[in-house]
Amino acid sequence: MSHPHHDDPDDHVVVVVTDRAAQCAKEFGAEDVLEALRSELERRPRLGRPIRSVAENGHQVELYSTRIEGDKAAGRAALNVAFAYAPAPPWPPAVRIAAVIPEDLPHSGS
Repeated sequence: MSHPHHDDPDDHVVVVVTDRAAQCAKEFGAEDVLEALRSELERRPRLGRPIRSVAENGHQVELYSTRIEGDKAAGRAALNVAFAYAPAPPWPPAVRIAAVIPEDLPHSGS
Protein backbone atom coordinates (compact mmCIF):
# COMPACT_ATOMS: atom_id res chain seq x y z
CA MET A 1 0.00 0.00 0.00
CA SER A 2 1.36 3.40 -0.89
CA HIS A 3 1.64 6.31 1.50
CA PRO A 4 -1.51 8.47 1.27
CA HIS A 5 0.51 11.59 0.43
CA HIS A 6 2.93 9.94 -1.98
CA ASP A 7 2.44 10.63 -5.68
CA ASP A 8 3.69 7.59 -7.59
CA PRO A 9 5.34 8.81 -10.83
CA ASP A 10 4.35 5.53 -12.52
CA ASP A 11 0.63 6.14 -11.96
CA HIS A 12 -1.20 7.62 -14.92
CA VAL A 13 -3.56 10.30 -13.68
CA VAL A 14 -6.37 11.50 -15.92
CA VAL A 15 -6.96 15.24 -15.48
CA VAL A 16 -10.06 16.92 -16.84
CA VAL A 17 -11.27 20.51 -16.69
CA THR A 18 -15.00 21.04 -16.28
CA ASP A 19 -16.73 23.22 -18.86
CA ARG A 20 -17.44 25.82 -16.17
CA ALA A 21 -13.80 25.99 -15.05
CA ALA A 22 -12.63 26.25 -18.67
CA GLN A 23 -15.09 29.09 -19.34
CA CYS A 24 -13.93 30.96 -16.22
CA ALA A 25 -10.29 30.53 -17.22
CA LYS A 26 -11.12 31.94 -20.66
CA GLU A 27 -12.95 34.93 -19.13
CA PHE A 28 -9.97 35.68 -16.88
CA GLY A 29 -7.35 35.23 -19.65
CA ALA A 30 -5.89 32.21 -17.86
CA GLU A 31 -6.29 29.40 -20.39
CA ASP A 32 -2.52 28.91 -20.71
CA VAL A 33 -1.85 28.81 -16.96
CA LEU A 34 -4.80 26.47 -16.40
CA GLU A 35 -3.39 24.12 -19.05
CA ALA A 36 0.02 24.26 -17.32
CA LEU A 37 -1.66 23.36 -14.01
CA ARG A 38 -3.59 20.53 -15.70
CA SER A 39 -0.32 19.13 -17.01
CA GLU A 40 1.36 19.43 -13.60
CA LEU A 41 -1.55 17.63 -11.92
CA GLU A 42 -0.98 14.63 -14.21
CA ARG A 43 2.33 14.19 -12.37
CA ARG A 44 1.40 15.58 -8.94
CA PRO A 45 -2.33 15.11 -8.30
CA ARG A 46 -2.04 16.19 -4.66
CA LEU A 47 -0.52 19.56 -5.52
CA GLY A 48 -1.99 22.35 -3.45
CA ARG A 49 -3.65 22.69 -0.09
CA PRO A 50 -5.89 19.85 1.07
CA ILE A 51 -9.39 21.05 1.87
CA ARG A 52 -11.00 17.78 2.97
CA SER A 53 -11.83 14.23 1.94
CA VAL A 54 -15.36 13.15 1.12
CA ALA A 55 -17.08 9.93 0.11
CA GLU A 56 -18.53 9.97 -3.39
CA ASN A 57 -20.42 6.86 -4.51
CA GLY A 58 -18.69 4.90 -1.75
CA HIS A 59 -15.17 5.98 -2.78
CA GLN A 60 -12.86 8.48 -1.15
CA VAL A 61 -12.36 11.77 -3.02
CA GLU A 62 -9.80 14.34 -1.88
CA LEU A 63 -10.56 18.04 -2.38
CA TYR A 64 -7.72 20.53 -2.91
CA SER A 65 -7.16 24.16 -3.79
CA THR A 66 -4.13 25.82 -5.26
CA ARG A 67 -3.23 29.39 -6.15
CA ILE A 68 -1.95 30.63 -9.49
CA GLU A 69 -0.07 33.91 -9.17
CA GLY A 70 -1.48 36.90 -11.00
CA ASP A 71 0.24 38.62 -13.90
CA LYS A 72 -0.13 42.38 -13.59
CA ALA A 73 1.39 43.01 -17.03
CA ALA A 74 -1.18 40.70 -18.62
CA GLY A 75 -3.98 42.14 -16.47
CA ARG A 76 -4.69 38.74 -14.93
CA ALA A 77 -5.64 38.47 -11.28
CA ALA A 78 -4.30 35.75 -9.03
CA LEU A 79 -6.57 32.72 -9.25
CA ASN A 80 -7.69 30.07 -6.81
CA VAL A 81 -8.34 26.71 -8.43
CA ALA A 82 -10.38 23.99 -6.73
CA PHE A 83 -10.05 20.38 -7.81
CA ALA A 84 -10.99 16.88 -6.71
CA TYR A 85 -8.60 13.92 -6.78
CA ALA A 86 -10.03 10.41 -6.87
CA PRO A 87 -7.23 7.88 -6.35
CA ALA A 88 -7.65 4.38 -7.80
CA PRO A 89 -9.21 1.78 -7.52
CA PRO A 90 -11.68 1.02 -8.99
CA TRP A 91 -11.05 3.54 -11.77
CA PRO A 92 -7.79 5.07 -12.98
CA PRO A 93 -6.65 7.91 -10.71
CA ALA A 94 -8.42 11.08 -11.83
CA VAL A 95 -8.43 14.81 -11.13
CA ARG A 96 -11.39 17.04 -11.93
CA ILE A 97 -10.61 20.77 -12.02
CA ALA A 98 -13.95 22.23 -10.97
CA ALA A 99 -13.53 25.94 -10.22
CA VAL A 100 -11.34 28.87 -11.21
CA ILE A 101 -11.94 31.91 -9.01
CA PRO A 102 -10.09 35.25 -9.20
CA GLU A 103 -8.80 36.70 -5.93
CA ASP A 104 -9.27 40.27 -7.13
CA LEU A 105 -10.23 41.38 -10.57
CA PRO A 106 -7.59 43.63 -12.16
CA HIS A 107 -8.51 47.30 -11.97
CA SER A 108 -8.19 49.50 -15.02
CA GLY A 109 -7.13 53.08 -14.64
CA SER A 110 -6.09 54.52 -11.29
